[in-house]
Amino acid sequence: SNMIAHAQLSTPQVLSSNMVLQQGQKIPVWGTAEPNESILISFGKQRVKVRANASGRWMAELKPMAANKNPQQMSIKGKKTSIVYDNIVVGEVWLCSGQSNMVYKMKLPGNYALPAKGENLAALELRKPANEMIRVFVVRRDDKPVSWKVADGESLAEVSAVGYFFGKALQEQLDVPVGIITAAINGSRIETWTSKEAYEHSPVFGPQLKEGEGKMDGMIPGGRYETMVLPLIPFAIKGCLWYQGESNCMIRDRQYAEKYQVLVDSWREAFNVPGAPFYSVLLAPHLYSNRMSKDRPPVTAEELPIFHQQQIKARSMIPNTDFVVVSDLVDKLRDIHPSYKWKVGERLARVALAKDYGLAEVVWSGPCADKAEVVADSIVVSFGHVADGLKTNNKGRLDWFEIAGKDGVFRPALADIR
Repeated sequence: SNMIAHAQLSTPQVLSSNMVLQQGQKIPVWGTAEPNESILISFGKQRVKVRANASGRWMAELKPMAANKNPQQMSIKGKKTSIVYDNIVVGEVWLCSGQSNMVYKMKLPGNYALPAKGENLAALELRKPANEMIRVFVVRRDDKPVSWKVADGESLAEVSAVGYFFGKALQEQLDVPVGIITAAINGSRIETWTSKEAYEHSPVFGPQLKEGEGKMDGMIPGGRYETMVLPLIPFAIKGCLWYQGESNCMIRDRQYAEKYQVLVDSWREAFNVPGAPFYSVLLAPHLYSNRMSKDRPPVTAEELPIFHQQQIKARSMIPNTDFVVVSDLVDKLRDIHPSYKWKVGERLARVALAKDYGLAEVVWSGPCADKAEVVADSIVVSFGHVADGLKTNNKGRLDWFEIAGKDGVFRPALADIR
C-alpha cells in the first residue's frame, strides 16, 4: 500500500502538450495522484477543482469550447507537484483504427507497391512545410511513451496515411485544428478491438462466447482494445474511421455486421459520445482466393462480395455509419494494400464534411444501386448518387455482368447505360 500512498501526480499519455481538444463537447481530464489529494485544472478562462478518490484516481471536466487555433496552456496542480502542457488547440478529433490499410504510414514501407499512376502524394506531403493545425497521436503496440505531435518530420512519417489525408481535408475545409489519433495493427481481426464484456452483453455473441470457452471464432477477444483503446478512454472525440475486415474476410466471417455493431455500440458508450459517426472502407478488390493457409478453410472468389454484403448490411443496421468505395484505386489485384491512400482519406473526409459538418454541396458518395426490376429478358437497375451520370473506367462493351432466371443459373449478360 506504500506504493499507492506516494502516487505521483500524473495523467495518461493521450493528455500531453500539442494535443487537440474536441470543440463543442465536455472535455474529460483525468489521472492519478495521492489518495484524496486536491487537484486544480486550469485551461483558458476555466478553473476546475477536483479531489482524488481513495485509490488516487481523479477526473475533471472542462466545459465545451469553440474551436481555437491560438496555442494555450493547461496546468494541473496538485499539493506538491504540478504538470503543464503547452501548445494546445481546440478543434476536431477523430480516432482511426483497423488493420494494415489503416496502419499504412505516410512513409511507405519498402515492400509496399508504389502508385502506378501519377505522383505519390504522400511522398510529396512529407517534403512540404508542416501544417501546425494538424496534430497526431500514434498509439504504440508496446509500452514506449508517446505524446501528441505537430504533424511534421518523423511524426508525419509514422502516421496513418488515410488518417492524415482525412485530417488534412477537414482542416482545409473547416479551417479549424484537427487531431488524428491512430490505433491500428497489421492483420488484426475485429474481435481483438472489441472488449470481452461487450460480447458478453450481446444477445448474439454472449452464448457463442460461453460455448467457445471465452473465444470468438477461435480468438480470445479484446487484446488490442485493452492495450490500445482503453488507455484513450474517455478522451473527447468527434468520431471514428475504421479500415478493417481483410482478416475477417479470410476466415469467411458470416457475422461481421453484428460484430461491427457490437464494436460501434461499445466504443460510443465507452467514449461517451452517443451516435458518434463511424466511417469505414468497403474492402478493395483483391485475390483472397490466392491466400491459402494451413490454419484456415480455403477462400473462394465469391468470398469478397459476400463480405461486402456484410459491410453493406452493417451500414443499414447501425445509425450514423457509412463507408466509402475504393474499387477504382487498385493497380494490381494481388496487392492487398492499395496505394492511393490520399484518395481514401479524402473520400472519408467528404462523408464527414457532408454528414457531420453541414457542407451540403459536397459529393460524398459514389453511385448506389437503389432498385432492380425485371423488364422482358433484362434487368433494369436504378442508381442514386450519380452526380453527372454513370460511367465506367474501361472503354468498350460492358460485358462483365451475369444474370440468373428462376433456375438460379447465372449467365453472361451485356449491359448498357441509359
